Amino acid sequence: MFRRSGDNPNARRGPTAYATISTNTIQTPVQPTESTNPTTTAASAKDGLQAGPVAGIAVGMLIAGAVIAGLVCFYLLRRQEKRQAAAVADQARNFSYGGRMARPEKDISTAARTVARNIDDMLPQPVADDKIIDDLSKIRDSVKNHVRTFYHSNPIPASEIDEVALQDVAADVGISTSLLVSSLLDPSARNSAIRLVIGRTILSRCDEERDPSLLPHQLARLASSIPGRHDSQSAMYSKWKAITGALLQQQFGKQSQGLAQNFADIIAELDAILAPFVTGIVDGSQRRKNLEMILTRSANLAFLLFTQPGSFRFDFTSQHVTLVVSPALVQTVDDRGHVLSRPRVLVDKEVATSA
Repeated sequence: MFRRSGDNPNARRGPTAYATISTNTIQTPVQPTESTNPTTTAASAKDGLQAGPVAGIAVGMLIAGAVIAGLVCFYLLRRQEKRQAAAVADQARNFSYGGRMARPEKDISTAARTVARNIDDMLPQPVADDKIIDDLSKIRDSVKNHVRTFYHSNPIPASEIDEVALQDVAADVGISTSLLVSSLLDPSARNSAIRLVIGRTILSRCDEERDPSLLPHQLARLASSIPGRHDSQSAMYSKWKAITGALLQQQFGKQSQGLAQNFADIIAELDAILAPFVTGIVDGSQRRKNLEMILTRSANLAFLLFTQPGSFRFDFTSQHVTLVVSPALVQTVDDRGHVLSRPRVLVDKEVATSA
């Protein structure tokens, strides 16, 4: 999904839907600091929530508040723009000289341009394509090194492979389950097949519609509920993403707690497929930490793509009977919120050299 005319995450990215900023300020609640009084601390530890749950709740509330603030801000901006345009038009109709209108078209046009400048001046420019390409390249390399380090190429019986768990993966990449199973059983093709499984399982979660998603839960849930975001409402959705991304940019780096359960669920899904191929002498905790590092990088990329005014998706499908070990990244909506008739390829697919 990319050529940015000027650069997520969080961008020139603003679509063509513009609005004016309300003069009302939105106050962000300040989290109270913990008391240093020993008595109060003891009582809180005994009767209240533990620090972990409290932090999780606070993070969730902050994200939800920012998302809601973005929606409210965008709604008020659009409403104020309509009111200003209507006011200018009424003024022009009511004021005439010699039976002629006092240039209402020019006045309305000036008001609209002012509105556009107000909102765009507050939003970051879209990131350059090179930034997105570089981030994805690092994830690809991390997956490749992970497979080389933690999985063996020794023969195993077919009965150890969970074909049911592989069905969704095969369907997503457009190959048969039997081809994927045979590739995992073949020592010469196994590394490519494992890279395919890991890449699809992790990078597909950059989409807000996937569950679990690598986006913050509240954000993914709200984004996926917006109808027409990839077609009829693409321009408005593009502007909303840019505003919401700007509001959440500083907080997202502290979301490890909010994504910890998502990470655990994704790793469990991978383990169900890859357990028979894990090298016996490998430290299990080391392998898990390495997967969490890959997931963290992927979550950062997911948020970066979300905050761009354009929309992107990963393409795992293969036109031939081959394994796509790493998906293509294509842009489907441009930086002005217009749906592209032909997706723009930022990163090409990587196909297995042997399968």
